[in-house]
Amino acid sequence: MTTLTTAALVATLVLTGAVLLLLAAVAVEHARRGRRLAREERRRAELTPLVYAALDDDEDGAAALARLEAAPASLDDLVLDLLPQLRGADRAALGRLLARRGVVTRAAADLAARAPWRRGRAAALLGNAADPGQTDALTALLADRAPDVRCAAARALGKAGDVRAAGPLLRALARSRRVPAGVVGMALLDLGTPVLPDLRAAVTDPPSPAAQALAADLLGLHGDVEALPLLLGLVADARRPAAVRCSAATALGRVGVPTATPALGAALAQTAVPALRHAAAEALGRIGDDDAIDLLAATVAGGDDAVRAACADALAGAGEEGRARLAAHAWHSGRVGEAARAALSNRPRPRDARVRRAA
Repeated sequence: MTTLTTAALVATLVLTGAVLLLLAAVAVEHARRGRRLAREERRRAELTPLVYAALDDDEDGAAALARLEAAPASLDDLVLDLLPQLRGADRAALGRLLARRGVVTRAAADLAARAPWRRGRAAALLGNAADPGQTDALTALLADRAPDVRCAAARALGKAGDVRAAGPLLRALARSRRVPAGVVGMALLDLGTPVLPDLRAAVTDPPSPAAQALAADLLGLHGDVEALPLLLGLVADARRPAAVRCSAATALGRVGVPTATPALGAALAQTAVPALRHAAAEALGRIGDDDAIDLLAATVAGGDDAVRAACADALAGAGEEGRARLAAHAWHSGRVGEAARAALSNRPRPRDARVRRAA
């Protein structure tokens, strides 16, 4: 056997041994990980009944809570997983448990960490813990240099449930380091109806046009009838930005009160603001009263191509009466018939508008 062949054989054996050792090491680590996960699952299975027992307002609940305070660290992860699924007193009880175990204190300290991922993780944890004592610290993170941290802080403020966060969240839309409107909107929705006074205030005295438009949108999503005069004023005010007026028009459609039909009809006629006309058409279709359907049908039959398709779509979604008026135009030739046929064929058959409002 030549020297070269011997060297190749030795190299092959060495490489084979190394591969076998690597495979053995992977198998050992996989087995260790499996045992560790199994232990964690057993601990979670043991702790879960205790967590639910601790939510009972009796002696057994107090005893379970006392046992949980001395439980291993895996309890913290279990509680943090459960918190988003709970509301009210149960969520508050588990939040206090995390505070007594020092989880909240450690997370609050991490809000000032150098690494953005640590600040964001701490904000998310504090939001799930629903500790109102952290509102000021989370509010400060709305101006963080890292966009992901700002978003995490906004979401945490929504989950924490402290209504005092509504103003800072709306103001965060106007900073140079702003938070996206979608994130702020979801946080405000998480805070629920207690923020309605803040939203009405943002409509009348807005920190920014973006905040005013978002506040109008959210008032519509809440169906806030009390905000109706404010929204009507926004739609009619030509000095307001088009985006704000469009949001107000959409909100009026969601509130669904027929008294808004004249104002929306006036907006539909404002040829200088095409976006507002489209929003007004959609809102009239949502309201779906007789006057709204008359306005939409007249605009479809008229000579205004800029908004004809939007009005036809609105009629198609305005219930049986709206579709009947639209079907009468579908036999026409030219653009009127084309718009009517397109709206009838492209839109699925909805429930009657009045049924939607009743629901």
